[in-house]
Amino acid sequence: MNAQNLIYDRFIAPLQKPRANYIGIEIEMPVVNLSGEKTDKTVSITAVKKAIEHFGFTPNKFDDDGICHEAVCGDTGDVFSFDCSYNNFEISLGRVRTLHEAQARFRDYVRFINGELNRYQHTLTGMGINPNYKINDFNFVPSPRYRMLEGYLKKCKVWKGQFHPFYGYGTFSSASQVQLDVTEENLCETIEAFSLVEPLKTVLFANSFFPDKPELLCVRDYFWEQSPHGINPGNVGFFESLPKSTGEITDYLSKASIFCAERDGKYLFFYPIPFDEYLKRDTVEGEYYDGDYHTCSLTPSAGDIAYLRTYKQIDLTARGTLEFRSACTQPLGEAMTVAAFHLGLMNQTKKLTNLIKNSFLYQANEKPAQLRQKMNRADFLSFVNADELKALLSDVLQLCAEGLKERGYSEEIYLSPLYDRARTLTSPSVCLLRQNDVNKAVREYAKL
Repeated sequence: MNAQNLIYDRFIAPLQKPRANYIGIEIEMPVVNLSGEKTDKTVSITAVKKAIEHFGFTPNKFDDDGICHEAVCGDTGDVFSFDCSYNNFEISLGRVRTLHEAQARFRDYVRFINGELNRYQHTLTGMGINPNYKINDFNFVPSPRYRMLEGYLKKCKVWKGQFHPFYGYGTFSSASQVQLDVTEENLCETIEAFSLVEPLKTVLFANSFFPDKPELLCVRDYFWEQSPHGINPGNVGFFESLPKSTGEITDYLSKASIFCAERDGKYLFFYPIPFDEYLKRDTVEGEYYDGDYHTCSLTPSAGDIAYLRTYKQIDLTARGTLEFRSACTQPLGEAMTVAAFHLGLMNQTKKLTNLIKNSFLYQANEKPAQLRQKMNRADFLSFVNADELKALLSDVLQLCAEGLKERGYSEEIYLSPLYDRARTLTSPSVCLLRQNDVNKAVREYAKL
């Protein structure tokens, strides 16, 4: 079994097929109890069940108690699901051509579900952290995949490493992710351009302020990188050096770690092992859940590549797309800003790279990872000149608007909230800190 050949077939070969330039959007949203108490999972489950029936979705995944936690629409490919817990709801939109299609469906879904939740003083809101995280249940959805993930993340209590104690962060943190088609020819230049712009994205999109880490505006990076997912740095964060060829990406992925597989209908997890090394092992010791966690041995198989994935800020998927993972969930009335930003810059990568490389941002030859850490801090203005930063953000948004206008669908309207954020250097996290009223923010960020 050759790791690089397997990786090439799974991740690089799809890039050689004709690309249709679809948009894929996933938006996770915390379910918040407006009374300040913990989320009542009965309320969230019932609301989503009614939405499944109302919109004609087909239930396709059930937890160990027979509760539907995922349903799909046969016509659109849209998916309703609970991500990690019944406190965190996700809408995954099927492939769309324009942001207008995405916006219309997203609004319809959220409006209906919030209508049901509001009856019981609950709401979906546009925040990256559930404000009631301290009192909410940390329980993962009781299904095979999530039992596996819960067991794996709980190893932060056992394995050696500099782990944070919030193993259940998936139950109370929410992201806005977008997938865009990419080709083998433009893959590396696209990764480079968007890696360079990552530090600026914290200024525009940070929305996961976490009182336990008040120095950070976007706690997502910390959650992923300081959890068992980050044991191998190649699985999270940035590329150590920006790849110049698909061969370098293949090499990189062969060194990324695998931590789970499936045997006889059971999900198994184990200490993460670089994939090329994993394939050379005779056996691997792991665990699976069956009423409790049990130890087991498995023999590595080439088919296990289906379970190899990284959680980098910019991820190459097996679908021939780049997934942009670093943005927090946005206020629901501004939910399309993340997709609009990436879509607009997708065909402007050469201009974007030239603009940012020649800006003040990289004059000290720092790497994107270092700069994102600095710009992710609540005191980020102590590291940069505010006027220079505003000018650079304005130039980036101008490029973005040009890219959207070239598409010819008037999608540039979804950038509108970002101009004010760039002018005032206020992300949703900064706004929350300034008004210092979480309950008010929950309601404001829930508005469509």
